[in-house]
Amino acid sequence: MSLIDLLKEKVEKQMAAYDQQLEAAQAKAKAKKAQAEADVAGADLEEQFLTQVNDIKAKMADGQSYLKELADAGEDKAEEIKAKAANFFQ
Repeated sequence: MSLIDLLKEKVEKQMAAYDQQLEAAQAKAKAKKAQAEADVAGADLEEQFLTQVNDIKAKMADGQSYLKELADAGEDKAEEIKAKAANFFQ
């Protein structure tokens, strides 16, 4: 084998090794990107749940307020409180 053939073979083998390294690096980058996207989606979902929980807590606080108002009110205030409570149930 000539020196040129040996060098050519060595360069081809090195290029094949680099190609494998490149493919591995691309696969790793895709996996990290997918994980990052999953993390963002998870954070978005967590934020949605937190918003829902806070909305429910606010409704519960309103309900407690209506209960207290009903307990403290006389019959003359009942219709007014009933109208407020109607919005609570929507």
